[in-house]
Amino acid sequence: MKLLDIVDIPELTRPNVHIGNTPLLIEKINKLISGGHRKLQIVTDFDHTLTRHKMDDGTVVLTSFGMFRECPSIPQYYKDEDTRLSGIYKPIEADPHMNVEEKIKHMIDWYHAAHDILKGVKLPRNELAESGIKMRNCFRLGVQKMMAWSSERAVPVLVFSAGLGESVVAALRASQLLLPNVKVVSNFLATDENDAIIGIKGEVIHTYNKNETAIKGTEYYDLVKERDNVILMGDNIGDAGMAEGMDHCDTVIKVGFLGHGADNLPNYLKHFDIVLVDEHSVDLVNAILKHVL
Repeated sequence: MKLLDIVDIPELTRPNVHIGNTPLLIEKINKLISGGHRKLQIVTDFDHTLTRHKMDDGTVVLTSFGMFRECPSIPQYYKDEDTRLSGIYKPIEADPHMNVEEKIKHMIDWYHAAHDILKGVKLPRNELAESGIKMRNCFRLGVQKMMAWSSERAVPVLVFSAGLGESVVAALRASQLLLPNVKVVSNFLATDENDAIIGIKGEVIHTYNKNETAIKGTEYYDLVKERDNVILMGDNIGDAGMAEGMDHCDTVIKVGFLGHGADNLPNYLKHFDIVLVDEHSVDLVNAILKHVL
């Protein structure tokens, strides 16, 4: 049924939901409804998008790199250097006044430095599996429902992460979310014969080069080349570009999760159709999906 007003989806009227252009959003939702689930794909970030920013007690949810860092066998020198790098680059990443072009330079420096300190560390495969189990309660409320809806209708879900692929897979697998329709594109580790890390497989994916050109020529691209409607979810401004590079994409509804720094809201609204502030669920996305038959 065609959407006439945002009040037709009550979740869009919640006080923490911000919409940049309401008529355009209604138009996009109606295109998704018209296309149905056979024309739809979901593209989502992992860290603090599928997972929450923080738990109810205020504890910040671990990122995929955080999961790795907390493994018992990870040496202290790695943790110390990781903390030092985060102290330098985290404020830059969150700076609402720095333009994206300037941020990109710093983010690339951060990612290369972060990956360099991984070299020589033994990949803690079993410990990451345990970390994945601990992440079960850290997913946003409604993610299970969203993934089940997608699986039942064979709607492809691309989990696109600039984080650590092994951690993303461990968390999804532990929560039974690594379903046949789910594809993970991330930074996966290369190891030597002793399982010591020697680098990242392929090109490093960072916050500002995540786009679907990375999957061109793959089996997943063949799966989605006829699906020109996208629901995109992310928590960083760079995530808003994840559907770029797929020339056939016609309608993209971009949903941004802003977990901290209300000063960033105007910037987020420039890049996302919908911005949710301090939201711990994907209720809004599920409410839109209910209208897509």
